[in-house]
Amino acid sequence: MNPSLKKSSPDPRKKMLVSALFGAVAGAFGVTLLLRWTDAAKTGDSAVILSGVGLAYLAMGLMVGLGTLMPRAGSKVLNVEDSDELVESRGALLGSSLANVVLGAMMIILANSGTGGAISVEIAVASVFVALVVTGFLTVKSWKHQDELMRQVSLEGTSVAGALVVVTLLVWSAFAMNGIGPAFDAKLVVALVMGMTLVGAFVAAGARGMLKPR
Repeated sequence: MNPSLKKSSPDPRKKMLVSALFGAVAGAFGVTLLLRWTDAAKTGDSAVILSGVGLAYLAMGLMVGLGTLMPRAGSKVLNVEDSDELVESRGALLGSSLANVVLGAMMIILANSGTGGAISVEIAVASVFVALVVTGFLTVKSWKHQDELMRQVSLEGTSVAGALVVVTLLVWSAFAMNGIGPAFDAKLVVALVMGMTLVGAFVAAGARGMLKPR
């Protein structure tokens, strides 16, 4: 076959750079909005950390979700072979994206609740229950759209995240009870669990070679 007739594909390194720049700009914009329009910075460092983790979930969900809904544009930013891959995986990707958006919003709400926060107890607690119900429903619904590899990666990511949370909490507890570490903070615990869940997902995907630029 004549090489000139082969379908050209975008340079993975260029796409990775575009994605990184887009993420950096979106992250900076999101942080600016959080600091300007929420009370997280006034509530304490733990609230800022929790807001940051929530923003990561929110940004990731929006980026993947919008990229999936607009596959031609999304294929130029997301780590996929082409737009067809986004179309074929639309069911699973949209469910996962919406779940991340809901969880991110929940964390930002929690970060602005409690002592000194602007959000009431009722709204904060309700956001947790809503997030759990919606995420659970979307997880079950999108499971049938996932192939065997994606299901295995999901299970492995959950296992890695659980192990990271257990180890971190054990070490944190040992330091805290002996007065050589910070005391437990509810917002930091939530940030830890959700942050490690994200790390676990990336570790599992990376172990399967799914993070290699394409």
